[in-house]
Amino acid sequence: RAVPVPGVAAVTLAPRRDPREFSQDGECSECHPECERIEGGATCNGSGADTCTRCAHFRDGPHCV
Repeated sequence: RAVPVPGVAAVTLAPRRDPREFSQDGECSECHPECERIEGGATCNGSGADTCTRCAHFRDGPHCV
């Protein structure tokens, strides 16, 4: 949705999404923000940008950026 901002034509806000999590040693932790959210499947298997199942934007070597 467009939000009026003085001096700026329009700003589009991304919808807020709940963070995805993975479990390690019985504790839940958030996936890296660059991981693409996968409904019904594993978004990541660790907290780093190199543990994403798929990247939300681009992959540079082993890392999502």
